[in-house]
Amino acid sequence: MVKSGSFGPAEAIILLAISNIARIFLPYPRLLTEIGATAAWMTPLGGLVAALVGFYVMYLVLRKNPGQSIIEITEQAFGPVAGVLLNLVTVGFFIAVGALFAREFSEALIIAALPGVPVSIISIAYLGMGVLGAYLGLEALARTARLSYPYIFGGILLLLLALIPQWDTGGLFPFFGHGPLKVFGLGTFSTAGVTEIIFAAVIIQSLGGVERFRLIGYRSMLLGFASLIIILLVVNLTFHWATMAENTLPFYRLARNIYIGRFLQRVESVFVIIWSIVAFIKIAVTLYGGAVALTQTLKLPDYRPLLWPLIIIMFILSILPPDLPTVVKLDADWLRPYALVPNYLVPLMILAALRLRRRGPREEG
Repeated sequence: MVKSGSFGPAEAIILLAISNIARIFLPYPRLLTEIGATAAWMTPLGGLVAALVGFYVMYLVLRKNPGQSIIEITEQAFGPVAGVLLNLVTVGFFIAVGALFAREFSEALIIAALPGVPVSIISIAYLGMGVLGAYLGLEALARTARLSYPYIFGGILLLLLALIPQWDTGGLFPFFGHGPLKVFGLGTFSTAGVTEIIFAAVIIQSLGGVERFRLIGYRSMLLGFASLIIILLVVNLTFHWATMAENTLPFYRLARNIYIGRFLQRVESVFVIIWSIVAFIKIAVTLYGGAVALTQTLKLPDYRPLLWPLIIIMFILSILPPDLPTVVKLDADWLRPYALVPNYLVPLMILAALRLRRRGPREEG
C-alpha cells in the first residue's frame, strides 16, 4: 500500500471542497448561465443530489472491502484484464482533469493580469506548483488547504458582499429560466461530473477508512456546491443573464464590478491571488490522484517516480488545444460526460458484479 500520510476529517473536507470550487473561477459558470438563464443558480441542485448519491454508492462498494481502495476493489471485481483497463480509465480521467484545469487557469490568468505572457509559460508555472505539492504528499496538501481556506472562502464572501448595492431581484425572473427540464435535467448532467468522489475512494485509507468516507464526502460536497450556487445567485442578481452568458470569466467580471472608492480600486487583484492558490491545490490533487491510482494499478511501492512522466503528459495535453474556446468545449462536451464513468458507472458495475457472484453459488446449489 502507498504510504500517503493521514489527517483529520476537517482537513479532508476542506481539501475536497477547495478542489470542488476550483471550477467557479473558470468559464464554467458561463456554461451554467447559458443553460439556466435567470435560474442558473438552480442548475447545481441536481448535481448536488447526484454527487451525494455517488458518495453513498461508493461507500457501499468500499464497505464490502474495508482496507482496500477503489483501484484494488475494481481489479478484484473484474479480474486482472478488465479491472486494470477500468483503472487506467480512472488514471486517464485524473490526467485529463489536471491538463484542462491547468490550461483554463493559465488562459484565465492571461485574460486577468498577464496578457503578454505565452500560455505555455504560465502552464509550466501552475504544473510546477502542482508537482511540488503532489511530491510533498497528501498530508502536506491537506494542511495547506486547512491553512488557506479562511482566506479563500473569506475572500470570496467579502467580494460577494461588496456587490450587495448592485443586486437587482428582477434578475431572478422568470423563476425557472429556460424551463425546469433544462435547468434540472441538463443542469444535473453538467454539474454532476466531479473529481472528488473517485479521488476520495483512491485515498480512502488516508481519510481514516470507510467509516469516515460518507461524512467527509457529504460535507465537502455541500460546502463546494453551496459556494457554486451562491456565486451563480449573485451573478443573476448583479447582471442580466445574457450579459454573463457572453462573459468568459463571470467570477472575475464580478470582482471587476466592485468599486469601493477612488483610493481602493482593482480589488480583482486579490481574487487573482485566491484563484492561484485554488489552482495549485486542484492541479496537485489531480496529479496525486492519478499517480497513486497508477501506482496501485501497477502494484509499485512508491508513487513519486510516476509524477514526472505524468506531469509531462499533463503539460503536453494542456498546450494541445489551439485556444480557450476549444478548451471550454472539450470540458463541456467531453470531460463532463467522461467524469460520470469513474465516479458513478464503475461503482455501480462493481456492486452488480458482486451481487452476481453471490447469487451464482446459490443457484448452483
